[in-house]
Amino acid sequence: MGKIFQGKSTYSSDQIATFENGKIFQGRSTYSSDQIGTIEGNKIYRGKSTYSSDQVGTIEGNKVYRGKSTYSSDQVATIEGNKVYRGKSTYSSDQIANVEGGGATAAAAAAYLLLL
Repeated sequence: MGKIFQGKSTYSSDQIATFENGKIFQGRSTYSSDQIGTIEGNKIYRGKSTYSSDQVGTIEGNKVYRGKSTYSSDQVATIEGNKVYRGKSTYSSDQIANVEGGGATAAAAAAYLLLL
């Protein structure tokens, strides 16, 4: 299970989402009713859906893009280690999430931001 924290924090009170088995849940929950997103392959979907029409993002390497795009202008997040940054940046001031749980969790953190 991966934990996604707001900004640079790792305090449990700052946990904004949980990632488990390709599912993104609100806060610390893993209840089905709290699922806000799904990651399948390199695609990010809203809620429990994996329908093409519900795709909100695409993961390619360490980049997350809006919708089905992989154009540079549609990049919404960059993943570096356990940190997620806004857009193409890797500056400390642009860090939007900190994660515990590895690469897939970092991608989920970026995906979470698309689902807001």
